[in-house]
Amino acid sequence: MDLTEISSVILHHPSGSVLTSHLACTILCMSGLTLSILRTKRTNLQRRIMLIVLCCPQLYDIINSYKPEYVWSDGDWEASDTYWRSKEFLAWLYNDSPVRDTVVVNDRWGVGDMCHHGGVYTCADRYNPGVLQNHKWEDAMTIDKQSWGYRRNTTMADFLTMDNLTSILASTVSCGGNMLMNVGPTADGRIDPIFQERLEQMGDWLRVNGEGIYGTKPWRAQNDTKTPQIWYTSKPGLTYAIVLEWPKADTLSLGVPVPTEETTVTLLGLPGVKFSWKQLSVDKGIIITIPPLSVSDLPCQWAWVFRMSNVK
Repeated sequence: MDLTEISSVILHHPSGSVLTSHLACTILCMSGLTLSILRTKRTNLQRRIMLIVLCCPQLYDIINSYKPEYVWSDGDWEASDTYWRSKEFLAWLYNDSPVRDTVVVNDRWGVGDMCHHGGVYTCADRYNPGVLQNHKWEDAMTIDKQSWGYRRNTTMADFLTMDNLTSILASTVSCGGNMLMNVGPTADGRIDPIFQERLEQMGDWLRVNGEGIYGTKPWRAQNDTKTPQIWYTSKPGLTYAIVLEWPKADTLSLGVPVPTEETTVTLLGLPGVKFSWKQLSVDKGIIITIPPLSVSDLPCQWAWVFRMSNVK
């Protein structure tokens, strides 16, 4: 087999576009697009040659050239990690590569590896257990409810709203996970306006509320016991309550936090406004008083984050 035959590869993107040759093989190693090998699918030996000659060297080259902090493997489900030479690559990555002290990998390195081996478990597409996990995990999900790629026949009902996305983000981070939010480009590489809007909206939301997301850790409780649709995150001395539905009354009751005499409550995006509070019961809980606020006073349109200091 010569290199011309080895390079006879195409990647079928869900949108219908075609990527060829070395670019296709590079993307294969880093993504989960469907591989169709034209003349090289005759024998295992031929497929093995293609993997060794093209894919593996290019994956090493990506690490050496671009030094990524996160290597996200996919498309592994047709063969074992031995076939993909995953163990050899990961041994090099963690011991000899230029990113050996900082790199993180996921769990998609061969049949049977998912949810068992890797720095970050993905377990399944759109994985969101809703409870605290013992291992770092990630919700790899899509704004289009049905597809990772671009579809021309979508309707508005096919896309997650910002209420949906902030809910997924809050539950994911509260339970110790990462959120990977996918958008599918068109065949000519454009990002559809609906995807642009969601990305910009998420950026706007994080500019206000990122303190309750970035650098946080799971708290002792993940969601509230008294009021639904509330998720908790934490930093040293601080607890964040991510409230998915704005209170209908002038108070917000939280059943889990235990306030102290030093407790203060503010709303991210309104740093100059302190919210008064009182204890909910003798041993736990807090009732936060919501001052009169107009719609224009609210710092964001979806999911509001209350910052509580010195609660137990």
